[in-house]
Amino acid sequence: MMKDWLSISEFGKAAGLSIKALRIYEEKGILVPSSRSESRYRVYGRGQLSQAQAILQFKQLGFSLEEIKVLLKETSDSSLQDFLERRLQESRLDLHNLKEQILSLETILTSLKLGRELSPTERNQVMENFVAESVNKLKRRGVVDQQAEVQVAHEVSLYSEPQKMMIAGLRKIFEYAKGKNILMGPGRGNSGGSLVLYSEGYSQFNPLRYGLVPEYFSHTKMFWMDVEYSHSQEIGKMCDELSARCGLEVVAFRSPFLDILKMVQDKVGQIDFDSFSDMDPMILTAPQRLGAKGLYWCEPNELFHAFVTMSAEDRAKYSHASWDLEKFYRSQPIASPMELTILDTLRDLYQRENFLGFRSRTESDCPQNLPELKYTKGLLIYMEDWDLIFSRVANVSVAEARSIRIALRKDENAHADILAKIADPLVRDLLKDKVTKVFMKAHAVTCWWFYKRSAILKSLWEKEYLEAINDWEQKHKLTWVDFGYKTQDGSLYLKA
Repeated sequence: MMKDWLSISEFGKAAGLSIKALRIYEEKGILVPSSRSESRYRVYGRGQLSQAQAILQFKQLGFSLEEIKVLLKETSDSSLQDFLERRLQESRLDLHNLKEQILSLETILTSLKLGRELSPTERNQVMENFVAESVNKLKRRGVVDQQAEVQVAHEVSLYSEPQKMMIAGLRKIFEYAKGKNILMGPGRGNSGGSLVLYSEGYSQFNPLRYGLVPEYFSHTKMFWMDVEYSHSQEIGKMCDELSARCGLEVVAFRSPFLDILKMVQDKVGQIDFDSFSDMDPMILTAPQRLGAKGLYWCEPNELFHAFVTMSAEDRAKYSHASWDLEKFYRSQPIASPMELTILDTLRDLYQRENFLGFRSRTESDCPQNLPELKYTKGLLIYMEDWDLIFSRVANVSVAEARSIRIALRKDENAHADILAKIADPLVRDLLKDKVTKVFMKAHAVTCWWFYKRSAILKSLWEKEYLEAINDWEQKHKLTWVDFGYKTQDGSLYLKA
């Protein structure tokens, strides 16, 4: 007798949908498993296959996931007809605009080929096309809100000519790596704040979701990325050539973890890590169930280069012995990606008491006049939050707040006139006290990318994963958690 339910893999195969797509549809409330099996796994009913086919048809017609969610709820033919007619009119308008865009691009391309300088109108058209392309790519990633379109336009408007050249060059590097199956990690440093890079599929973190700001990437003079340790030469050369062309620091660092990730996949097959929800209990409970060994940012490991080369004073602050990471992560599961990010940041800032006590804090510990700190439970630890708070209370732009913060780090008496205008003395004192004690959130969120993959590998392929770590360390005489960075003397450790 044919069973009336299907597992997620069975349902995906029958419906022609990937497991990643099904998880996304579930998270967005578009196609939710109908029940649970005897083993308590979520399963789909066969009757839901028709709903899956409807989703595929609407996607082929160009509807966004939010629009599809609305369409699936339409029960009357007249309502559905009205919706589709509006869509048809929008498509005709999009086609007209696309034809205009093609004509404009052909004209600009002709000017460039003839060596003629672009007119202001043509330069504006180039930027409008750049924005339109990024917005369309964001829609394909499921980001359809108007705020994203506004922020992309704002980000692009801040680009200097060298940055425009860098973005174009980075696109070629990403395409090359993908074509050669070279693994790359998420962009580090300021790049996490870029909606444009998120639209390209390179940055894995939606800046809107994490409260990142485009001004950081738009003012940066550098771009750092991680690449497979053993296949980094080509990417490193391309980055050096791009740096020479645009005058900005584009650096690829050799990543041991990406090598190890590739080694495991060579044994067990390709793994679609993004098909796993960030809130999957298997991922959140990994250190509690399996211990911290092999889990990125959780394992007590003091062999990595940055620790070994620290001053004796800093090594004492960072030493795992005083943090007891194994006991801490065994005590309870990780609540969310943001919690792990905050915990890792507190360790980097040597805030041991806040680290150990963070889980006992609540949102009520956040002052009512500082809503920007609600998610950190009242702790001011990120540059982005400092800038957003200062921008609001001093009535300046985020870019101005960033410049003031940088000036205050060098001279605590800088911009005294602006500080004096902040009405609340407690907020003013907090900003002055924390100006040298905040970390870049755009960089911090990348810890989740590495942790999530290590948690999946240890949970599902523990033997193969730990063997790969041991084999790699024996071969290269480095620790698996090592990473590239700029040292105090300005040299670039593990530069490709």
